[in-house]
Amino acid sequence: MIKVTAIETGKARMKTAQRIGRDDHGAIGRKIDIFRDPNWVEPLPILCFLIEHPEGRFLVDTGDTWRNSVPGYLPGWNPFYKQVEIKVAPHEEVGSRLLALGIDPAKDIDAVILTHFHHDHTGGLDHFPRSRIIGPRENYAVSVGLRGMMTGCLPQRWPIWLKPELADMDGPKLGPFSASHSITRDGAIVLVPTPGHVDGHVSVIVRGDVNYFLAGDATYSQENLLAGKTDGVTNDPETALATLKMIQLFAEREPTVLLPAHDPEGPARLAANAVLS
Repeated sequence: MIKVTAIETGKARMKTAQRIGRDDHGAIGRKIDIFRDPNWVEPLPILCFLIEHPEGRFLVDTGDTWRNSVPGYLPGWNPFYKQVEIKVAPHEEVGSRLLALGIDPAKDIDAVILTHFHHDHTGGLDHFPRSRIIGPRENYAVSVGLRGMMTGCLPQRWPIWLKPELADMDGPKLGPFSASHSITRDGAIVLVPTPGHVDGHVSVIVRGDVNYFLAGDATYSQENLLAGKTDGVTNDPETALATLKMIQLFAEREPTVLLPAHDPEGPARLAANAVLS
């Protein structure tokens, strides 16, 4: 028996131009649009997903941290961080949320799987000092150092003990996806490449009679995916759009519940097993 549980770890607000980028604008134009945009979307959830599997407990992404509110935590020299607003109370961090479910994050999570290394997906890493931390090698390469700090990552805030297991897409083709990487021996939890939001982004598929597609930021919402709307963050709009089409094609072939990291409708779809159609 496999169970997937959505865990909300606070709220994020972004500009409307970040949620949906203009189709006729490339990477640079979309960044300019975000800075010029005076309009903000409603607060969106920052979601993690707990997978309970016969081989152990797996957490997909770790959300963000209350420390975003501490002056100096976010680098003031990077104006990008002023275009996003993160609000997380201490008790909303993923560690507290897991404890409320009777799960000790310091010892009861077998592995944390990161879809990518942006700060709102890695902010809760401190809660998992004894877990395997698995992340995509290609995305890790662009998330460290100055490049990472300039593009939405906070490697200087990662735990000093962090030495992630870097996953390559070295497994067989899976549906429309050119490769995969199995996390469990039975292949029920598997990574697939979903680049576009950032280089090397991956999604996690939990396979069963109904699949659960934990999409990270491959799309911000099911609505955006169905409309073929990519975000304003992407440096490669064409690749981002191709990823949306592959996710949709996968869901056309197999019943699939889509679960992005910032979709307010995602937890309700999960509870209802409402598949993408």
